[in-house]
Amino acid sequence: MSRHPAPEELLLDYAAGALSDGPALALALHVALDPASRQTVDQLNAVGGALIEGEPEALLDDAALERALARVGKVMVEPRAVPAARRPGFEWAPPPLVPHLRPGMGWRRILGQFDEIRLDVPGDAYRVSLLRLESGRCLPEHRHTGYEYTVCLQGGYTDATGSYSVGDFAVGPGGERHEPIADPGEPCIALIVVEKPIVLTGPWGRWLNPLVSRGVI
Repeated sequence: MSRHPAPEELLLDYAAGALSDGPALALALHVALDPASRQTVDQLNAVGGALIEGEPEALLDDAALERALARVGKVMVEPRAVPAARRPGFEWAPPPLVPHLRPGMGWRRILGQFDEIRLDVPGDAYRVSLLRLESGRCLPEHRHTGYEYTVCLQGGYTDATGSYSVGDFAVGPGGERHEPIADPGEPCIALIVVEKPIVLTGPWGRWLNPLVSRGVI
């Protein structure tokens, strides 16, 4: 079970298909790696189907939604087995990520500190990337001007909000500065979905932020 599960409202939006493609991919990976969240999504889907079948269309309001959520804990769903996906160099990738890994795709070193693979998510305003950070290395100190969704896929990392390992999900941390550091052991790999460009707050931010805002780095 994940120490840092996705918020229930995000799981509900994911189950309802209300998220744009970038955040939906982050939730899909979290759900694939966290059995408890996967069961919650299955229960929400089951209740949603029953709600649509059992409620007249005119009555599908907030009260109907509350009745559906109240029934979530009563719906028994058998956990699904997640099939293993194997692609050379990406053995750690959960199945929902595999369709986004194109042949010949490789890591690109950024600022000499971490590696990135930028994923192409057509029609989505979010920047969607895989980041790889070697043990003991940290991302440049930065803050966010919009939403950020992170799901850990390999290894782990620690920042001011806590320690995260495989399957853990993070939202934010809002306007606060943070500096994620990879935990000891294997490299930390995470999917990062950013709504707007980050703002580097370290000594080089003044010169690098124009490049960040244009998506060069």
